[in-house]
Amino acid sequence: MSIIVQFPKLFIGKKIEYDTFIIYSNEEIKFNEDVKNVLDAVQVNLKKSQFYQDELKLELFFVKGTLYEKLIGLFGMKNIASSKFNKHIYIGKPNFKENILKKDDSDLGWVNLVQIISHEGVHSQMYDDYSILGFMKTPNWVNEGYSEYVSYNPIRNDENYELSNLLQKYESTSDFWIETEFKSRTPRMYLRDRIIMEYLIDKKGLDILSIINDNTLEPDEILEEIRLYFKGNN
Repeated sequence: MSIIVQFPKLFIGKKIEYDTFIIYSNEEIKFNEDVKNVLDAVQVNLKKSQFYQDELKLELFFVKGTLYEKLIGLFGMKNIASSKFNKHIYIGKPNFKENILKKDDSDLGWVNLVQIISHEGVHSQMYDDYSILGFMKTPNWVNEGYSEYVSYNPIRNDENYELSNLLQKYESTSDFWIETEFKSRTPRMYLRDRIIMEYLIDKKGLDILSIINDNTLEPDEILEEIRLYFKGNN
């Protein structure tokens, strides 16, 4: 399984290179302004990460409809996106003009392209120092929360954005899937982790290294602290 995951380029020959990105696809992707705009936007996000590395090359594999998709499906890998080290696997077709990654026609079958590449890119930035054999040593809420925090950077820059509104959205439903600002769907747990990370960094002034090194932090306790914070500031 590890060989299949680590060497997807054996199954996918076409590629383009731009900046720190190498894109592989079974269908030809012509490099144009749409591709450039998406990758430039991803790079803006990734540079906001405390783990950004100029020299880190990200290999993006778009494998929808390939033998590779079938092979990894046999091992249960069916998420629209996943990453190991600097390699990203996307089980969906990219539409760079519309800025979406589409797996199928269902409500859950697409995501924002810039956001998902940025999210997986943060995972890649963290692998060298915080993983063993591809398995993260840091808690899942930290991994996903920081990846969401960085990838939603443009949303936080909106003048009407308020973290309290995001908390209200989280608290208003127990549904597993919650609509994002991009109108796609995300697991409710990812939204929780994003709220926690944003609170710790933007409200309490912590950085990601201090968060990782503090073994006393518990997500449920932090979430309760956030509720009290906004209750006291209303």
